[in-house]
Amino acid sequence: MIVKQLKRQGKQCVTVTLPELLQLSNGARQFTLSASRFNNAQSGSHLSRFLSRGMEFAECRRYQAGDDIRTIDWRVTARTGKPHTKLFSVEKERPVLLCVDMRSPMFFATQGVFKSVQAALITGYIAWNAVQTGNRLGGMIFNDATLFEYRPALGKRGVLPFLQGLAERAHFPSLKKGQTPGSMEGMLNHAISNLRRVAAPGSLIFIVSDFRHFSSLSRDLLLQLSKHNDLCLCFAYDPLEATLPSNGSYPVTDGNIELQFNTNDKKRVEKYHRQFIERKANVKSLCNQRHIHFLECSTASDCFELLKMHFR
Repeated sequence: MIVKQLKRQGKQCVTVTLPELLQLSNGARQFTLSASRFNNAQSGSHLSRFLSRGMEFAECRRYQAGDDIRTIDWRVTARTGKPHTKLFSVEKERPVLLCVDMRSPMFFATQGVFKSVQAALITGYIAWNAVQTGNRLGGMIFNDATLFEYRPALGKRGVLPFLQGLAERAHFPSLKKGQTPGSMEGMLNHAISNLRRVAAPGSLIFIVSDFRHFSSLSRDLLLQLSKHNDLCLCFAYDPLEATLPSNGSYPVTDGNIELQFNTNDKKRVEKYHRQFIERKANVKSLCNQRHIHFLECSTASDCFELLKMHFR
């Protein structure tokens, strides 16, 4: 069944609800993570089969020192006069971990939808695809000050709590009078460090972020994470970051305070643009170095079509 995704309008451009994330289930069937080009040679295959005790008989071979005596094939042993043991084939589900950035800069867009909305939709599709293919789903959602962790689980026990967390944190965090925002410094590194702690070898990991405050430490942590896992970095951005705007004054608001962004100040605008170019180049360079999958998504892009194109 071909599912066509409708263009988001109005309030849907700045937030996403749990019912909307639940409706992504059908669309997630139109792409497959197992066919994606994750080529980290040190990580496991998507559906790995290994010889051990399990449900399905694989083969019988000569007994070797250290084999479990409970698996001895007594019929073959009696017939050949030499001890033989049974081996079983087990299909191993793969942990899929989703790490989603919900810091303040993600609640921004000049075209399309907020970066935070794109991040929620992308991970929503991936989450459904993961559980539909029998994998354990877990992940992390982090904002300026807090990290929310979801342990990998199968089926609805994995996907529903994660989607609920996405919906709860995809709203711009409004500040109460006298309240100041927390510092988002170090939260990206904190999230990556926690991924290293919970990720079992061979996990498939997606990090969706605009990678603000990407540092040399971030790079080192991701390199270590990629040694034993398949990793995809999804770089979210707004077209204004990638292309210098025309001269003029543009209103910018965080929901409480409105400022005028003056693009006639060429030095400031060029500095902003240069920071974006350098940040994207650093992330992409890391991906090329370690064969990490790199996926970039503009706020003006159709993330559903983007996923279908990359994971078909």
